[in-house]
Amino acid sequence: MSGIDLVHELNKVFNRQAITALYQPIFNITTHQLHGYEALSRGPEHSPLFSPVPLFKTAEHQGRLSELETLCRTISINAFRQRQLDGKLFINISPKALLDPNHPKGMTLQLVKQLGISPQNVVIELSEQHPADDIDLLKSCLNHYRNQGFLTAIDDLGAGYSGLRLWSELAPDYVKIDRHFIQEIDTNPVKQEFVRSIVDLCQSLTCKVIAEGIETPQELTVIKQLGVTYCQGYYLGRPQVQPKRQLEIEHRPLPSSGLNHRYCETAESLCMNAITAAPETQLKILIQKFIEQPALQGIVIEQAQIPLGIVNRASLLELFSTPYGRALNENKAASSVMQKTLITIEATEPLSSVSQLLTSDAVNTVEQQFVITRDNKLLGIGLTKDLLQRITDERIKMARHANPLTNLPGNVPIQEELAKLKSQDIPFYLAYLDLSHFKPYNDIYGFSRGDEVIQLVANLLNKHQTEYCFIGHVGGDDFVMISTNQNVIEQCRAIIDSFESHKCSFYGEEHWQQQTMLAKDRQGNPHHHPLISLCIGVLPPAYTRHATEHQLSMLSAEAKKQAKAAIDGFILVSHSPLCVALNSDNNWQQKTA
Repeated sequence: MSGIDLVHELNKVFNRQAITALYQPIFNITTHQLHGYEALSRGPEHSPLFSPVPLFKTAEHQGRLSELETLCRTISINAFRQRQLDGKLFINISPKALLDPNHPKGMTLQLVKQLGISPQNVVIELSEQHPADDIDLLKSCLNHYRNQGFLTAIDDLGAGYSGLRLWSELAPDYVKIDRHFIQEIDTNPVKQEFVRSIVDLCQSLTCKVIAEGIETPQELTVIKQLGVTYCQGYYLGRPQVQPKRQLEIEHRPLPSSGLNHRYCETAESLCMNAITAAPETQLKILIQKFIEQPALQGIVIEQAQIPLGIVNRASLLELFSTPYGRALNENKAASSVMQKTLITIEATEPLSSVSQLLTSDAVNTVEQQFVITRDNKLLGIGLTKDLLQRITDERIKMARHANPLTNLPGNVPIQEELAKLKSQDIPFYLAYLDLSHFKPYNDIYGFSRGDEVIQLVANLLNKHQTEYCFIGHVGGDDFVMISTNQNVIEQCRAIIDSFESHKCSFYGEEHWQQQTMLAKDRQGNPHHHPLISLCIGVLPPAYTRHATEHQLSMLSAEAKKQAKAAIDGFILVSHSPLCVALNSDNNWQQKTA
């Protein structure tokens, strides 16, 4: 449809006030109670401006964005009251409209007061997807709403331009995490780490976190494990004229191992030798052990390697410090005073699950120590302070080594994964992925579009990340897939097919029809280049199992070279020009072919 026709359609929207208000519920997933609704606007049905993107883009192009947002807000607030919806009302406002000098002042407050709605039940949502050049002016505008009693929120955190500066400057009441970080979070440890960090920051800044875009029960489970309380998404309720008023999903207890544990050490890494005693051991023997070992905080009472309870240093010293305490109690059995409600952790539990258990509602106080078992038999004891230090170190490490564009693990975690597999002598496939003819694409379409192509590859790979398949971003347009499962070959072919089905969206009509691009080559000469394609070279366990880090790097380069030469962009390496051979001592030797 031409621009003139779109302007005509926009005029009809204003003249007829043809905006429909939809509402998507936001639930407290801890209490299963409704928290509020986000108001969303749609244009007339069967109109090219029905969807919000063309509707708001057309209004912005015509200089009427502020006018359109004012109309949508008025209709949304009125319909919210007419439909007698409960909870808070979240209303979207773009920075550009908010900073418009002609944007009406005081209209929202006047409207909600007329309808009997408290400003404290209205949240002004500011999307981070749209740039805000003047944050100071934006802060002033939002403070105007705050002074009137409205709450504020930053929408799409992590998707936009201003990032943490916008958050720190505006100090919102709510932060809504962009759906990119929620999608498939149950299989992506880096997304888990991002959300966990946001939750921690929000707890320090006393603002609430809302996770957007939840579409599966697995995503909801992990979101809850990470400490997020407020959620919205298609799985919980779609935007509707008459939206859901109750959470209609089955309440399930959280599994202890719902998160991807690849980057998390287990409870066994915290295990120390426990000082133990039998149930019948007299208390005078235990008090003597505490006196002789000032650092000892607890003695585990066990029988046949089964932990029965624990005697804490502080409680026993207090018992003996009372008048006649020692005389009355020194001959009593340890079982008579031991703490029977033990926090027992299986050695294979990831540290994230240990932390969740120690701070859960079922535990009244945060214990200084906990018992670690293997197959329900006593292995040792762990200290809470060691757990906190280990988790902190792990988070810093993950944040430092993640690729900033894709949030996938970078070179350091990749090398650690390879070292782990080699140390455990686990056979694995190493797939190396690269984009062919990517440089001319960047030269013609720009780095921003090139980044979108790289992010597509990352998203396609993420779908295959499991406990047995590690995904990493080497840098630029190079990725790796490290898998202990033989189905990696089918996965790689599926990834190539999926990339081919998506890549038409990255080209203009002329290039797509010609299937070629005219751009300068690396020598600066004009040259017709094919369209970008994804190539994958796979090294089987016969090559990877005993190769050194340097040899794996050379073999990966050779696999990539063979894949680029293959017609379909895929190769499972069965022989190499390097003639890499394994001698009788399991040492790799490279010979010139």
